[in-house]
Amino acid sequence: MESKQSEPSQREILSGWKEIAHYMGKGVRTVQRYERELGLPVRRPSGRRPSAVAALKSELDSWLTSSPSGREPLDASPLPKQVYLRSELAKTLQERAHFQAQMMALRKELRANIRTVRESVAKLRQKLNETQKHQDSIASLVSEYSKVWHRLPLDVKHRKPN
Repeated sequence: MESKQSEPSQREILSGWKEIAHYMGKGVRTVQRYERELGLPVRRPSGRRPSAVAALKSELDSWLTSSPSGREPLDASPLPKQVYLRSELAKTLQERAHFQAQMMALRKELRANIRTVRESVAKLRQKLNETQKHQDSIASLVSEYSKVWHRLPLDVKHRKPN
């Protein structure tokens, strides 16, 4: 017994312009124009008259969801509209997951940067405190030197070193 899983089931095949048009919720001439101008996926069985056509529902649904300018299906029947909406929802959810992952990575990077800034500020404060202590000790020495200098007699102040 051979399985015919690779062949589409009869329920998925639409034969004739009327069935295709009905499935899409359009008129026959509109669907024919879609085939001619927009590349609607229809097949012409070999050995049949040229006007005989068939189409797979899955291919039509796919064509509707990825229509030429990426726009919404052309006022199609509810089934292709649902397929389109499902595909748009799937795309939106995929984008959301991508943005969420991106946001998490950015938050992680931001936390690392904040930690680095805090460490730098702490080091700067420590240096500033050390500098302030050093300045205070220099000011204290200058003050002491000044007091000692004023107490010296004038002849010592003006004496030249040997």
